[in-house]
Amino acid sequence: MKKGFTITEIVIMVVVFALLFGFTVPKFMALVHKAQEGSTKHKLVKVRSAIAAYYGEHEGTYPTDDLSCLVPAYIEKIPQATVPGYAPSAHVSTGTFEQAFTKTGGWAYVNDPADPRYGDFFVNVDRDDSYGKAWHTH
Repeated sequence: MKKGFTITEIVIMVVVFALLFGFTVPKFMALVHKAQEGSTKHKLVKVRSAIAAYYGEHEGTYPTDDLSCLVPAYIEKIPQATVPGYAPSAHVSTGTFEQAFTKTGGWAYVNDPADPRYGDFFVNVDRDDSYGKAWHTH
């Protein structure tokens, strides 16, 4: 009598593993995306806190550059925004809201004092997060 598995048993085992793999990978990827979202939202809060500290120390004016004036006095560095579908980027687009919101990833900062949204800092993408809220409205 031969020892080992038959072709049928091996095929069944491969099919079962493929099914398990097919069910777990999408769930895992969804968890990875949620973790990236949470990290980016935390970084958003950190930079906004640095902007608020700058605002408080400079007699009610926001930075008018690309936020490089915040480094290293208010924040160690401008962090990377990591949003699914976009390359991670620490780039800050600036100008009026229309100029800054290029929808290319990274960050956007309204540094034009004439713009009603002067001082706004947000994620520079036009997609929604996993909860259905637009990234640029966080």
